[in-house]
Amino acid sequence: MKFYDLHCDTISAIYELRKQGKQAELSKNSLHLDLEKLQRGGYGLQTFALFVDKGEAEDCCLEAKNMVQLFKEELKKNQDVISQVFTFGDIEENERRGKLSALLSLEEGSIFEKSPEDLKWFYDQGARIATFTWNHENSLGYPNDFGDPTKERPWSTGNPRGLKQRGLEFLEQMESLHLIPDVSHLSDGGFWDVARYAKRPFLATHSNARGAAPDAARNLTDDMIRVLAEKGGIMGLNFCVSFVREVWNPGEQGAAMGELIRQMKYIVNIGGEECLGLGSDFDGIGEAPQMGNGAGMPDLAEAMEQAKMPYDLIEKICWKNVKRFLKENL
Repeated sequence: MKFYDLHCDTISAIYELRKQGKQAELSKNSLHLDLEKLQRGGYGLQTFALFVDKGEAEDCCLEAKNMVQLFKEELKKNQDVISQVFTFGDIEENERRGKLSALLSLEEGSIFEKSPEDLKWFYDQGARIATFTWNHENSLGYPNDFGDPTKERPWSTGNPRGLKQRGLEFLEQMESLHLIPDVSHLSDGGFWDVARYAKRPFLATHSNARGAAPDAARNLTDDMIRVLAEKGGIMGLNFCVSFVREVWNPGEQGAAMGELIRQMKYIVNIGGEECLGLGSDFDGIGEAPQMGNGAGMPDLAEAMEQAKMPYDLIEKICWKNVKRFLKENL
């Protein structure tokens, strides 16, 4: 079984470790993902997000540009194993050569919010997917974050505020570049603005179903899942326990295979078999899921078989749906 993953924070994690003076390489490390784990896990494609925490970074754009340099350097050192992809043809070429594909994405609109030229620069470097927000408000819009800490379970309420005018302008620029808008982390109102104004399919790289895990407003409602699917979009299953568990309390152990499969079945029942892929959020999540790390992905496929999911549906979720979406939109 192959695996195509729409989201991980591994490059950002390596970058942060090096800022702390620690050794970390893409080839092999102690994180959820490295090239050795990707190969053992049977990956075909991994999307690497450039994640910047707006609440901590002085210059989000500069931080992300530094991460681009790290990303390019690590790929060059391991060019016999993995290559960056800019087009769908690059993915097919890597498959022919038996190499892993690395796709670049942006996580936090503050990376490029100051200037359309910045977004174009990141596109030229190979970024093909971009969120509008992370967990902070910016000049583009609002997130679905942890909400008012004085309220009970504040992380379960969606934010109705939509994209700001600048967010709508950047949505138009993204589509003009064929850079795919990513609604993960975006407020409920922002999702509906993207759904209303986007002329091309969009995606949610690492979001689950709120109907199956209502404690996480970062998940999509049933109506969102239906609209995303109707517009040709796709969502990547997030392995974070708080996005998976029906009732979640902080500090609990990571997601079990059965919980991930429960999410899969729920999403497919709402949006159909074509709308779901994987968006693990490896190296961005706290508690590791039951399979541990990327090397354990075959265990997930085996669990899906044991749950009597049809083999063609397992293939669609593990890689075929993402590959089809990228063929149509990359």
